Amino acid sequence: MPDVPPNSEDPVSEHLPWEHLTIPPEPDRRKLIYGVAAGLVVLLLGGIVFRQITRSSSPDLTPVVAVSVAADPVATTGVAPAPAVNEPTPITAPLSEPRVSIELAEADLMAVDQGEIERLVMGNAEWLVLEYFTIDPSEVWAERVQTASGLLIPEQLAPESGSETVSYVEWVRTRSLVQTGPSTYLTTVMMRRMVAADGDEFLRLPAEQVEVELRVEEGEVVRAVSLPEITEPASTDLVPMPEGELVWVVDPAGIGWPRSR
Repeated sequence: MPDVPPNSEDPVSEHLPWEHLTIPPEPDRRKLIYGVAAGLVVLLLGGIVFRQITRSSSPDLTPVVAVSVAADPVATTGVAPAPAVNEPTPITAPLSEPRVSIELAEADLMAVDQGEIERLVMGNAEWLVLEYFTIDPSEVWAERVQTASGLLIPEQLAPESGSETVSYVEWVRTRSLVQTGPSTYLTTVMMRRMVAADGDEFLRLPAEQVEVELRVEEGEVVRAVSLPEITEPASTDLVPMPEGELVWVVDPAGIGWPRSR
């Protein structure tokens, strides 16, 4: 059978995909290497930037160690000393109060304490005078005086008087107080008594002056230095009454009292 040339108008040969039958070119390896390297560089730079951002936003939890200032410089291991800066050093010690305020406060306290001590001494002086000059046959004189004076009084010690003599102190008042030593005071006490000797009627005596010396011991304990003693009051020169009109005022008991105007 003779060879017949193919018909150029054959529909099969015209529709064959000749472009797909060509062998594709091999990829360029250098471009691939460059692309991988560029990607690694981008990842590395991104990690560094992310680390810096997170470090700046998070608080510094490094513990701060307080270093006390000493006379000699303190060397730190691995850290260079900071340059000296002329800044004021903060004061950590408590500020003391001004001297004037402290002295005034102490003076006020001393004045209050001194006033309390003086009142304590005067009260004990009046108590001792009242007990000392009270004679009651139904009571033991030494026991009462011992309690008020802080002194050991023998039981047999008693005022020399009749067995039926009675002496009552009507009132006592401290007239003066003088400090004679660091803790000793001399008090002058005025008193008035009603006395009935050996069963007679009571007689009101004129006001009498008594001196008592006391000592203040630790714990505000007041003790007598000696027993009370009746003394003569200092004489006072009399002067004329101021000139004025005298009137009489009658009280509810019907007694008229002169009054000057």
